[in-house]
Amino acid sequence: MTQSTSSATKTSPKRSTTRPWWLLVLIFRLLLLGVGGGLALIGGIVLANVYPNPNPEKPLILKVLEGLDKKSLVRTSSSSPQTPSTSTTGSLELTPVQRQQAQAKLNQLQAQLNSMNEAVETLETQLGTSRANETLETRMQAIALQLEGVSSVNPDVQAMGNSSANQLMPVSDSLLSADKLKVTLPSDLLFEQSNSNLRPEASLILDKIITDLRGYPSSTIRITAHMDTNSNADADRELSFRRAKAVQQYLVSALGDQYRWVVVGYGGTRPLIANDTDANRQRNRRVEIAVD
Repeated sequence: MTQSTSSATKTSPKRSTTRPWWLLVLIFRLLLLGVGGGLALIGGIVLANVYPNPNPEKPLILKVLEGLDKKSLVRTSSSSPQTPSTSTTGSLELTPVQRQQAQAKLNQLQAQLNSMNEAVETLETQLGTSRANETLETRMQAIALQLEGVSSVNPDVQAMGNSSANQLMPVSDSLLSADKLKVTLPSDLLFEQSNSNLRPEASLILDKIITDLRGYPSSTIRITAHMDTNSNADADRELSFRRAKAVQQYLVSALGDQYRWVVVGYGGTRPLIANDTDANRQRNRRVEIAVD
């Protein structure tokens, strides 16, 4: 028992004194690699300074990094404009209800335009002018300038049958000797047929008259309406009075209560010319506005 213990004790120091040879080899190789790499780096720097390359190029690693950066920029720029274009397209889309409302509004505007064209053609026929090749706005402006100076025909001249009495008076002649205004307007332009309802486009003419009437504050404004026939005298007088009243109400809404108003419906008792043609009857259907 004593010998075995002593022998074990003698052999254990021999095993602890042995070192792994492979670890020493690894450390030596790492040191050699580090020293060799450092010397190679220093040598490369020295050679680059002593013998520089006449056509230097970027290192491969820099080229790879720059290529990656360019690809990322292209992807970003190509994806960013898609968002606003999508939103713009979406804003132009209409729901079925909105589309129906827009179509109804368009139809209403088209009907008003057609009605205005017909009214302008009627007035041009009444005034003996034709501007079919011009725009609607230009034609309306020309008519407004003519209507500013339209005056009723002198009854004495009418009795003599002078055809020149049916022509429009120039603007300067619309002012009477006492600087009072008198204007004659065709009823067919102002009213619907056989009633006293003002047409939508009548405001274009009456607004021009309102501008002129503002120059005569606190004056008495006389509005008279006339028909083309007296076959039913009572009905004609009633309709002519309602038409004169409709014009007066429109003017009052813009001018206020600073004027005195006289409204008369003569029916067909005071024609300008004989009611023997459609053109003559149309001319006799009129509304006269005068400042007394």
